[in-house]
Amino acid sequence: MSRGAGVFRKIGENYGVLILVLVFTVVGANILQPGILSLQNVSSMITFGVEIGLIALGETLVILGGGGGIDLSVGSMYAVSQVVVGLLAQGHVNILLAVAAGLAAGVVMGFVNGLLVTRVKIPAIITTLATMYAFSGVALLLTDGIDVSAFPASYSFIGQGLIWGLPAQFVLLYVPAALLLWVVLSKTVYGQQLYLTGTNQLAAVLSGINVKQVRMWTYVITGFLAAVAGVVDSSRLVTARPDAGATANLAAITIAVLGGTSIFGGKGSVWGTAIATLVITLVSYSFSLANINSVIETGTIGGVLIVVILFQGYLVRWFARGGRASAKA
Repeated sequence: MSRGAGVFRKIGENYGVLILVLVFTVVGANILQPGILSLQNVSSMITFGVEIGLIALGETLVILGGGGGIDLSVGSMYAVSQVVVGLLAQGHVNILLAVAAGLAAGVVMGFVNGLLVTRVKIPAIITTLATMYAFSGVALLLTDGIDVSAFPASYSFIGQGLIWGLPAQFVLLYVPAALLLWVVLSKTVYGQQLYLTGTNQLAAVLSGINVKQVRMWTYVITGFLAAVAGVVDSSRLVTARPDAGATANLAAITIAVLGGTSIFGGKGSVWGTAIATLVITLVSYSFSLANINSVIETGTIGGVLIVVILFQGYLVRWFARGGRASAKA
C-alpha cells in the first residue's frame, strides 16, 4: 500500500463518517436557511462555537483517560470562572489580574474533581455530578443570582473583536488550544501515557505509568479550558452570568462522542472533536436562524449522534477488510 493510500485510509477510518455528516449538514443547512454560509453568518457561528468547542476539548481528554472518566461540572466551572472575573472587575481590580483569578478558579475546581476521582476514588460521574451542583451553588451565592456587568470597555475585545476578519477568540484561543492539545496527545510522552491508560489501565500500571497523575491532569486541563470558555462568554456579552453553561456539560460530551472519542477511553482525537464542534454548531445555528423549536434541534442532534456511532463501526470494519485485501495483493 502506498503512503498516500495509507494516509487516505487512516483519515477515512477515523473521520470518514464525520466528514460525510459535516457535508450533509452543510447541504441541509443551506436548504433550510439559504445563504447561511455568508461571511457574516460564518463569523457568528465561529463566535458561538468557540466556547462549547473549548469545553469539548477538555471533555475529550477526560473521557480519553478511561476508567469511566467524565466531567458533568464543566458548565458550572464555566459560570464560576466568569463570575470571579466579573466580581473582581466590579471591585476595580485590574482586568488582567481578574481574568488570571478566573482562570485560576477553573484550575482549582478541576483539581478538586481530579482529587476526588483519582485519590478519594469516587466514580467520576458521581463526583462531577456533585461538584456540578456545588460549583453552581457557589456562582449563585457569590452573586445572589444577579448578573454582573461592571467590565471595562476593553474587556469586550476577546469576545467581540476581529483579527484578520475572524473572531478574536478563535484566532487567539481556540486554534492555539487545539494545536497545543494535538501536539500533547500525538507528540509527547504524556499523550502516549494517556492513550495507554484509557486503553488498558493494567498495562499502563505495569509499564510504570502513574495512572492517577495522568488522569488528574485531564481534570485540571478541563477546568482550565472551561474557565477560558467562561471568560470568552462574559467578554462576548460583557456580562458575567451565574447561571451560564447550564447545558454545556451535555453538549460537550455529545461533541466529544460524536467526534469519535470512545466512552470506554483510549480512543479519540482533537481533530475529531473539532469537526464535531462544526457539525453541532452548524445545526444549532441554522435551526436558530430558521426559528425551529429547540426540541426538534435536540432530537436532530441526537439522531446525528446515533447515525455516526452506528456507521463509524461499520466504516472501521470496511477499511480493515480493504487493508487486508491490499496486503494480500
